[in-house]
Amino acid sequence: MKKVNPFSNKLIMKKKLQLPIAIGIIALALGVKKMMESSKKAPDKKTTKTIKSITTTLVSNSSLPIQIQSTGSIMAKDRAVLYSEVQGIFQQTSKPFKAGVRYSNGQALIRINNSEYAASVKSQRINFKSLIIGTLADIQFDYPAELTAWKNYANSISSDNSLPSMPKVTNENFSNYLSGKSIFGNYYTIKNLETRLAKYTITAPFSGVLVEANITPGTLISPGQKLGEFIRTGIYELELNVNASLTDFLKLGKKVTLFNTDKTSTYEGTVSRINSQIDRASQTVKLFVEVRSNELSEGEYLEADINAQNIDNVLEINRNLIVDESYVFLVKDSLLIKQPISIVHSSQNSIIVKGLTDSSELVATPVPGGYEGMKVIVKN
Repeated sequence: MKKVNPFSNKLIMKKKLQLPIAIGIIALALGVKKMMESSKKAPDKKTTKTIKSITTTLVSNSSLPIQIQSTGSIMAKDRAVLYSEVQGIFQQTSKPFKAGVRYSNGQALIRINNSEYAASVKSQRINFKSLIIGTLADIQFDYPAELTAWKNYANSISSDNSLPSMPKVTNENFSNYLSGKSIFGNYYTIKNLETRLAKYTITAPFSGVLVEANITPGTLISPGQKLGEFIRTGIYELELNVNASLTDFLKLGKKVTLFNTDKTSTYEGTVSRINSQIDRASQTVKLFVEVRSNELSEGEYLEADINAQNIDNVLEINRNLIVDESYVFLVKDSLLIKQPISIVHSSQNSIIVKGLTDSSELVATPVPGGYEGMKVIVKN
């Protein structure tokens, strides 16, 4: 028979009593915490609504002049891009073929060696003269009235000069006779050769300056090769981009005031051309202003100031007052109103608009975050 230890039984009973007591203490602590949390009141959130202060101005429409200002570089009005139609070696003329060299009207710019081709043309002229002399005997008997004119014509032909014009032929039978002898055919063949021979020398089409030179003496020139560029000095054109809505106010011949970039010199220009095509992206048209001055150089920048025309019932405002590209803010009963407007003309800092009623209250300064119906305080 097993002996029971009394000390062991007391320990077991003690542990059984401690467990529910611990659970009760934990539950009591949780309940107290919950009561304390529920007893705390959340702090009241204070909401304050800020009303913006703005300044306004009363709308007063009037008649304003449209001032078109633009900048561009001038280009020579008359320009000749030089190309070769024949082949040969470039020969030096009386002046060096270099950029900046000036030439007078008709002066040789480029001369290509033509000795071989020129000899061929001379040979053709001599043969043509022989052909006419060979027909003079027949002309004397069959068409005696034509003899003197054709004898003189044969004597006027020189191998070194261009063929002179043939005598006028009124007799149909005589004209057929000349055709049968190939007189006309040979004449026009030689004239065609002479035209090509002239292309071995390129002369200045007007007095000006060479601005680009792509060849030097001794260069082998090929047909279609670009040789350089030649411009007339003293007459230039300024290309400007102008709002398409203003073209009705611009007319050919209108005077334009031009300035150099540092405003030290003033020039007078004239509207010479207006392109009828409108650029789709920018809604502008190209305007060309002609200016004459020997003080200017191609590529120089000029500023144009054009007085187009007065427009009635418009208002000039600052550019930064525009909202969503075509609206401005008005104030009525301390609330913002979004008013649509029509932009007539814009410059660097201001714009001229239509669509505002006289005496309406226009917001004079930008309103960051402004919206229609927003309450404001007018503080002028």
